[in-house]
Amino acid sequence: MSEPSKWDITVEQAVQVILGNDFLVRGPAGEVLDVAGIARQMEHVWSLVVVECIVCGTFTKRSVSMSLGSRREPGRSRCSSCFALPLAPWQDKFFEAHRLTRDHGGYARLGERVAARCIDCGAERKVSISELKSGVAPCLNCAEATDPDAVHVVYVMHFPGLFARKVGITSTEVRHDRIASHVAQGGILLDQHEVPNREAARTVEDFVLRAVRDFPSGCTARDFPQGGYTETWSDDGPDIDLDNVIARLARNEEPGFDRLRKLRAYFASEPATIEELVEFRHIETIEVDGVEVHQLGFSEPLEQVLRKIRARRVTRDVEATETA
Repeated sequence: MSEPSKWDITVEQAVQVILGNDFLVRGPAGEVLDVAGIARQMEHVWSLVVVECIVCGTFTKRSVSMSLGSRREPGRSRCSSCFALPLAPWQDKFFEAHRLTRDHGGYARLGERVAARCIDCGAERKVSISELKSGVAPCLNCAEATDPDAVHVVYVMHFPGLFARKVGITSTEVRHDRIASHVAQGGILLDQHEVPNREAARTVEDFVLRAVRDFPSGCTARDFPQGGYTETWSDDGPDIDLDNVIARLARNEEPGFDRLRKLRAYFASEPATIEELVEFRHIETIEVDGVEVHQLGFSEPLEQVLRKIRARRVTRDVEATETA
């Protein structure tokens, strides 16, 4: 120490307070430092020294005042990683519940992104427990592999910290919610609308990106670890009204929005039967002028109902042909 006379303990005692039986300190070449070498790094009781856990090898910083000020239970390691080690199995199970295998030894902080592999498709990514708890899609690859004929959501978000806006699409399944992924990274949801299928969602996304192509955001993949930086534009660009965009594209029966017309043309010659439709019935009770009224409708959008009925007919015809 530079001025050992200011200390109430000896250099050796100060070093032992920091190291105890848990840590060691290495020099620039990786050599283990002796008391004198460690003391040269300590000017005051609050001077931090980089120490290495002798059990797990984790590096951390400690000082005399920090060590004296922390209570220590007999037999308990002062290494936070070793102390938290029993929590690692819980974290492994948490990842498995989200269909991920965690590739990280020991405990990780809740906000720390760790390597993980999708159990279903094998895709790799880095994600934290905090992000998964906030609703981030566990696997971006699986999120893209959802049923292309199912209802999708088109959304517009604002990222104030990046001075950018973004358009994107996501499945309506909670597990594949890309909106939550962006909110976890500081995004603010401005607008969202459902469209009948992924093709329609892509049509809307492409239309928006063409409308804002003269206002690049300058964002990179580093700004969007959750993916999607190529669908951004500067927030001083034009505002996007998704309702008007979707209404225009649907009116013109652009790709994805023309499927209902095609389905209706198919069923015009072969109408759906009561037996085929009954599975999709939905009864809602409302009150009108004090009288309960039962409204009968579909549990899903008409396009989805007709699509599923036609798919079942095709499957039935194929099975009939194979057994003929």
